[in-house]
Amino acid sequence: MRTHTTIKTINTLCGKTVTYMETTAQLAKMHSTEGPAVVYIKGEIKPPEYYLFGIKYSKNEWKSLINQHKAIPVADAMSFGPEY
Repeated sequence: MRTHTTIKTINTLCGKTVTYMETTAQLAKMHSTEGPAVVYIKGEIKPPEYYLFGIKYSKNEWKSLINQHKAIPVADAMSFGPEY
């Protein structure tokens, strides 16, 4: 079966901006190569969150992986739940 992957960005009702990857017949995974995958509203004192293929990284780890163009295994990546 051929799979199709798309990257989407949504704004949640609580004001967060979430970027994620949808792949045919799989759960959606947080993912962004352009910046943080989760950005909170200014009123919340939470830092942006960085994800690649559903795996959460610190900003420095994320930047390092992006600069190295390293492939990351998708099989063990977590999906996101309703809290986002």
